[in-house]
Amino acid sequence: MDRERIESLTAAKAAQRDASRPEAVARVHHTGKLTARERIAALLDPGTEVEYGSIAAVDDQGGWVAEAGGVDFVGTIGGQTVVASSTDYTDHGGGYGAGRLERLFALAREHRWPVVFFVDGGGSRARHPRVGRGDLELNGPFGPFGLFDGMAELSGLVPTVAIVSGPSFAGHASLAGFSDFVIGTFGSSVGMGGPPMVEAALGMKLSANELAGVEMHEVTGGIDLLVADEPTAIAAAKRYLAFQGDEPDGAASPTARAIGALVPEAGPYDVAAVVEALVDDASFFELRPAFARSVVTGFARMGGRSVGVLASQPAVAGGVIDELAAVKVGRFVELCDVYDLPIVVLVDTDGCVTTWADGDGGTVVEPGVSRWHARPIVAHQHRSVPLLAVQLRRARGMGPHVLAGSPNARSVPVLSVSWPTVELGHVDGFSATRNVNAHDDVIDPAETRDRIVRMLAHLPRPARPAPRSAKKHPVDTW
Repeated sequence: MDRERIESLTAAKAAQRDASRPEAVARVHHTGKLTARERIAALLDPGTEVEYGSIAAVDDQGGWVAEAGGVDFVGTIGGQTVVASSTDYTDHGGGYGAGRLERLFALAREHRWPVVFFVDGGGSRARHPRVGRGDLELNGPFGPFGLFDGMAELSGLVPTVAIVSGPSFAGHASLAGFSDFVIGTFGSSVGMGGPPMVEAALGMKLSANELAGVEMHEVTGGIDLLVADEPTAIAAAKRYLAFQGDEPDGAASPTARAIGALVPEAGPYDVAAVVEALVDDASFFELRPAFARSVVTGFARMGGRSVGVLASQPAVAGGVIDELAAVKVGRFVELCDVYDLPIVVLVDTDGCVTTWADGDGGTVVEPGVSRWHARPIVAHQHRSVPLLAVQLRRARGMGPHVLAGSPNARSVPVLSVSWPTVELGHVDGFSATRNVNAHDDVIDPAETRDRIVRMLAHLPRPARPAPRSAKKHPVDTW
């Protein structure tokens, strides 16, 4: 083969490397961020990277035209094969053009590979260097999917993690919205229309963060986790994916035996301390901590087994469940179900709430309880993973059904125990309440961890990924 052609190809690829773009690299580092290739290097296990789509076309003179807008790889994280992608905001605004990522979506579906990508940018672009002259790109995707239907197809089949560490608008924001787990870094933004569009339409000049900052999304459910910077976001993505597997064993928390002292006979308390005492030491990974705070959701390990943890939070409005809390519960049940994680539920709630104090001595009625209370119960009814429930104190009204499923449905908990502080046979004239017959046992709180770990040992550990021909269901994007 012509050596000059090989050398030309080598030069075109070298021009994509950070060493060949010192000015662009300096601009990125000046903002305290990583370049696209530095992100991937920090994300993937060293020496496992296989790059896709680095060359887009050949120009009129026979020269190689490099891909633009970002980089795409297959590699491993902790030994698990993943698709890893990063946009490059210094190159065409990080815009998606060619079908390189769509091609990888098809491979992710075929091989059940998780997808982790950075999605800062202004959306797709209509021109692309594939044709070599900047003409409108009319080519179809390299595979069965485009970007959006590809993400929709992956939902519920493989884990999808989006990291937002800059302005993410239009198509980039959609990719985040399709993902199971969205991590944002301080000062970033996610929105369907960027500042130029808002200024053109409304005459308002807003920064990207003022318009759609992740700090706002953290409390409204638009993202799952807010962190300080990109290295922390990368570490969080790795930790999230690690729960797709189990560990041989796990050490109990130093507070495990004293767990009962953490729950008073009456009044508020922080259930986070109870969760930390129950699960393997330092294993709890909370999801959506600032959204719908009357319930707590997250992943953890118990005896090394990966589990989902769902708990009432009596420190916030007595752990009552409103519409947003019901949404949070339903989505979390779906998430655990598609990734075959048993669910451990801690119940201590006054039930579902339809009115709130407005701060002026009046009340605000929240409509729609007849619909939203059913959402998590439907999710429970369709889950196939086991659920283990612990009633700490109260379980009033529809609260226990929202948290742990209907007790007379096929989604009945595989284990349902209560503590001596449990409220049994409570009659308030309105609520349908559980009584002692709804519990398999009343136990000393100090026995809780051991009881659950021993029960989990009787439940088979699923293969990862599960050998199924089709996914169970998608994960609610909300």
